[in-house]
Amino acid sequence: MSLSILVRFLYLVLFIVFVDGQCLDDQQKLLLELRSEFKFNSSISQGLEHWNGTGDCCEWKRVKCDDSGHVISLLLNSEGISGRIGESSALFRLTYLSRLDLSSNDFTTTEIPNQFHRLPNLVYLDLSESGFKGPIPSTLANLTQLVELYLPSNFLTGSIPSFHNCKNLESIKLSDNNLMGSLSHLHFQGLTNLTSINYLYLSNNQFSGQIEEISIIEFPLLRPDANANENESDYYFANFLFLANNRLTGVIPTSICSIPVLMVLDLSFNNLNGSIPPCLLQESYYLQVLNIRGNNINGVIPDTFNWECGLKTFDVSDNNLGGKIPKSLANCVELAVMNVGNNNFDDSFPCMALPESLKVLVLRSNRFHGELRCGKSWPELQILDISSNHFSGTLDSLNFSSWRGMMLQSQAHLRRSASDILSANDLYRDEVTLTLKNVEVKLVKIWPDFTCIDLSSNHFEKEIPDAIGSLTSLYLLNLSHNSLTHAIPISLGALTELESLDLSSNKLTGRIPDELTKLDFLSFLNLSYNHLTGPIPTGRQFQTFSEDSFEGNAGLSGFPLNGSVNNRRPPGPSPSEDSEPKEEEIEWEYVFAASGYVVGIGCVAWTLLCCRSLRERYFEKIEEVADKIFFERGRRKRRHERRVRRRREEKNAVRRRHHQ
Repeated sequence: MSLSILVRFLYLVLFIVFVDGQCLDDQQKLLLELRSEFKFNSSISQGLEHWNGTGDCCEWKRVKCDDSGHVISLLLNSEGISGRIGESSALFRLTYLSRLDLSSNDFTTTEIPNQFHRLPNLVYLDLSESGFKGPIPSTLANLTQLVELYLPSNFLTGSIPSFHNCKNLESIKLSDNNLMGSLSHLHFQGLTNLTSINYLYLSNNQFSGQIEEISIIEFPLLRPDANANENESDYYFANFLFLANNRLTGVIPTSICSIPVLMVLDLSFNNLNGSIPPCLLQESYYLQVLNIRGNNINGVIPDTFNWECGLKTFDVSDNNLGGKIPKSLANCVELAVMNVGNNNFDDSFPCMALPESLKVLVLRSNRFHGELRCGKSWPELQILDISSNHFSGTLDSLNFSSWRGMMLQSQAHLRRSASDILSANDLYRDEVTLTLKNVEVKLVKIWPDFTCIDLSSNHFEKEIPDAIGSLTSLYLLNLSHNSLTHAIPISLGALTELESLDLSSNKLTGRIPDELTKLDFLSFLNLSYNHLTGPIPTGRQFQTFSEDSFEGNAGLSGFPLNGSVNNRRPPGPSPSEDSEPKEEEIEWEYVFAASGYVVGIGCVAWTLLCCRSLRERYFEKIEEVADKIFFERGRRKRRHERRVRRRREEKNAVRRRHHQ
């Protein structure tokens, strides 16, 4: 008796070991049916292309099953899928799905199917950047287990449906669409009873109304859970409020100051007016990002930064703010990005208000004045833009040699700290607008190895400090439109990463250092309108610069001012009719280079011609690379077309409202 029981037990164990977790037949059939439904680019597919009906489907790429063999996760993002998802798709019969990612595909001109409610176990749904149009289906509100919902960068229209049944929702991302409606409590009644929301992204839509209409205090998404334990760890839940790029009006409500655990507040690029509430800075214990850029905010920055200030990004640029930079800003000892550009600040260089933690400092286009006398070091500084002000004095008052963030030996450290500006899982990216190569460019992400100094359009005088040559990772240096004198320092030849150098419209004298020809990455050079003399150095990328780079220097000579490099040689006597023609000198370096090129091409061609298998693999690889390139080009083209259509729809909507 005991022996038979033991045998049965062993049989059961073996059955569990070998069967548990294997894909069920019906699940495999559904996956294969789904594969046949989807049109996808096999050259870039990482999942669908490998679903061939053999083996355990739970082991197929981008598929995950539970212990009973049911498919619970499909990550089909960036699979090159196009077309539409049918209402009767096999997708909606995978009822055990808890995670579904169809982002970065091309479902252009189709609406989000109404059948997602047939997947009652969905916890995570990502349909971002996939070209869906039309309204957000109200049936999504029936996904009662949903925790994360991502629908950004589509062409969705209409209002936000009620999500009152989705009690577990923690993150909603609806940015970069054409959603409309007022921000009143009435229109957000589907959100205000969601007690678990921590992240709300509504930027780049067409929401309107007075921002003070939002019942901030009644917004559970910006409050800690009332049922949470009372230990300090419960307050580490990040609360993000993104309302950028809409049509919001009115003043910033003081009720925002009552939010106890707000970490990111982005109200940039709206039509807000009024002043900055002093309490917003005074109560900023947890606030890491404050971005009110591109509004009509006026007045001054309140001098109320708390001594426990946790700000890492402070961006109030492109407003009508004036006065001085408050000294209490120095309390923000973790501040990494400070941008007050394009305002009306009238102050001396705010040395004492600037913490040494800064990585980005932008004071451009204000009325700052006086000398740059400051004993602070800013060892992590990457970007300094104080252009278009009234600063004066000499540049040696800046301690360039202490800016280790602009030196190559610290790049490994900078890469390790790439997320230090805001360590929030890359949920927020700082933006800054700079003048690169005479063109104003918006950097949508500040890379840890990008470095820039722009001191242009001020009143600096005397020489360019040799210490600038120690900033060996510098990408851009703009000292134009000042009154700098003396010679261009030879030390600039050590800036081996430099791509843009603008020293125009100064009073520089002497020769152009030959050391500048060693800057292999230099693609933009402007030395015009100085008092430079002597021959223009030749070689490397210096041969690519146009006459515009050197004009306005009467003492300069040589290419490109004289047409060609050979014109730099003094003219010899004109050959007479009786003189014998001179034998032209053979430039052997070009002969050797051409010979080597021909031999190399010949070897490759001979190998491909004689070896069939290698030839076939070679051309297969070429076709694969070409497919990827053209797919990416097509994808970028479709994105551009979606943006154009979105702008056109916005303009039409404005016209319709105007006629009404």
